[in-house]
Amino acid sequence: GGGSVFGSPVMPGVIRGGHPAATVPPPPAAALVTLSGAALKAQAQHRVITLEAAIQANPHDLAAWEARIREALLAGTTEEASPEDVFERVVKQWPYAPRIWSMYAEWAEGEGTALGSAVYRRCLQQVPNLELWLSYLGFCKRLLPLEDVLHAYAQAVDLLGTDSRGGLLWAEYLALLKHTYNVQQKKDNPDAETSGKLLAEDTNPIEAARRNAKPAIRQRIERTKAANVSDDEFLRVGAVLKIGNEFMRRTFQRAASTAHSALDKLWVGYEQFEKSQGNPPLAQKLLAEHMPRFVRGKAAFKELQGLCNGMDYAALAMPITPKTAVQQTKLFEKWRGVLQFEQTNPLRLDRKDLQARVTLLFQQAALGCAYHAELWHDFAEWLDLGGQREEATACLRRAVERFLPRDLTLRLMAAQRHELAEVPLSAANMEAAEEEYQKLLEEMPKPCPLALINYLAFVRRQRGGGDFRSAFVEAIESSPHCTWEVYAFAAQTEYHIFGSSDAACKVFRLGLERYGEREPSLLAAYVNFLISTNDLRSARAELSRGVLDRLQAAVRDKMSKRSDPRLEESLAFLWQKWSRLERYFGDAASVRRCASFRDEEFRSLQKDQEVEEDAIVETPAAFGLAMTISEVEEGFRFQHLKPEGVRRMPKVLDTGAEASASSSPASPKAAGAVVPPAAAKAAAPAPNGAAPGAA
Repeated sequence: GGGSVFGSPVMPGVIRGGHPAATVPPPPAAALVTLSGAALKAQAQHRVITLEAAIQANPHDLAAWEARIREALLAGTTEEASPEDVFERVVKQWPYAPRIWSMYAEWAEGEGTALGSAVYRRCLQQVPNLELWLSYLGFCKRLLPLEDVLHAYAQAVDLLGTDSRGGLLWAEYLALLKHTYNVQQKKDNPDAETSGKLLAEDTNPIEAARRNAKPAIRQRIERTKAANVSDDEFLRVGAVLKIGNEFMRRTFQRAASTAHSALDKLWVGYEQFEKSQGNPPLAQKLLAEHMPRFVRGKAAFKELQGLCNGMDYAALAMPITPKTAVQQTKLFEKWRGVLQFEQTNPLRLDRKDLQARVTLLFQQAALGCAYHAELWHDFAEWLDLGGQREEATACLRRAVERFLPRDLTLRLMAAQRHELAEVPLSAANMEAAEEEYQKLLEEMPKPCPLALINYLAFVRRQRGGGDFRSAFVEAIESSPHCTWEVYAFAAQTEYHIFGSSDAACKVFRLGLERYGEREPSLLAAYVNFLISTNDLRSARAELSRGVLDRLQAAVRDKMSKRSDPRLEESLAFLWQKWSRLERYFGDAASVRRCASFRDEEFRSLQKDQEVEEDAIVETPAAFGLAMTISEVEEGFRFQHLKPEGVRRMPKVLDTGAEASASSSPASPKAAGAVVPPAAAKAAAPAPNGAAPGAA
């Protein structure tokens, strides 16, 4: 043909290269249109397929979702998925995204007033965003009757009147109220204008919105009662809403005593209103009473301007990834600064008003920072401080159900709230706490020993020792969350709660039978326990046995020309702990035996391996199993005190409080262990309390 569907256009009758093509007649114009339409449709379908693939790969790809919306709007109802279908998918994925809801509502407004109103009603209360509400007010001013417009403004200032960016909101609301008030004054007093009873008016925001509306919207308005914004309608609505002197005074005082950009203008309006009442002493008294609030509002607004400088109010909450972490953290720190400032109560509000003001700020911060667990913790704490326990519980539930289902801290907080809700604990709250713990154990990544440990502690607190032991036995037999830390916790519980050192030792031995070779930290925890109960003999026996077992395995590996860095590191780890024990709590003979133990046992082990006498290596150095200077220094360490020389030393991972009965043997740090790098990685708790090395 004479044109290229996918390439650059070609002149009819000319082939590529510019030579005449007399034998190829130009196609009819209708054919060109058909080809062009088909090509455009194919290209659109390709774009949609590409965007759907991107969305499926990453449901939080906001750019892909917004592009998908644009494609749906371009295609209209000709596509299989209508714009409404696409919008519904988007708001399901982003239920708290102001700009997504605004796009949806603006499209719905074009489809019909009822549909637009329905979309706004779904999102306004759950998304306290100023831009979204201003979009809704624009919709109301264009299409709804005057009474509904004033109702909408009253709702907006009730919800967002304390927003530091709410100056325009207050100014437009008062512009409508002042006109309503003036119309009433003119009716009641023909001389109102000359007697100074009327208030200075501003531009009518309804008329301004309708002048700027699209022609189709203006035509729709003319066919409804919303078109009536005459003075008679203002008079009628004023009577219905009882917009009189007290109503105006309360509204002016609210508007002029918070922190926003229109304070000066609204204060001037308030002064004029009070002076127009014809009672100068009362006007002076009321203005003097409210002047300090106005001054504090201005000072607070100035401070907030600095704190909010650069704040991205349109940001949507995204999961924190390496790519988004810096931006998300900056936004969260901005909001945290604002929240900390507002909690100091710079406006000196009463408790109820302060609670509402700060709660709104937390809700607004969550629109962009919902994946920061700190925000939800602080929000719940704030609600608790104000006596709103049920709201605090609902806040945490929303956080874990919608945004952070795998955040162990928030989930444990939510479960504990039911347990601590009352004294004595009711059956309903007991059941609710049990349900929360069971859901936690089902839904957390496996293994998550800290979740299981907290559940066992809950069972012990609420049901006693018998149920605790039954739950522990069931856990070690079947729970995917069971790791060596669970055994250490159960052993400590037997000793510290039920006073049985024998039962504690039995639990430790059970754990060592299951994990002993793989987890030197469990042996260290057991040794810590023995030291805390003053059973040094058993502590020495366990350490020497642990060192010997690992030395034997290491010799076998070396003789077979194998290498296991983790085994060698755990050998050093346990020897250091034994060395410290003897040096600080043993006699000279014990120190001497410990110091020579590795060399002597090393030689004995070679004989056991039937190594010829003249081939026996005197020390482990040749096999890389000898003590380093760092290990010797660790042997001299006591808690945080260490004989470091001028060399650059690796960081010590714990404080080594092996003689402290209060140290927890559930981790290498509490066990008084210096963990070499690989062993530290194996022994350190993983995210969300997962077992070491299992995260």
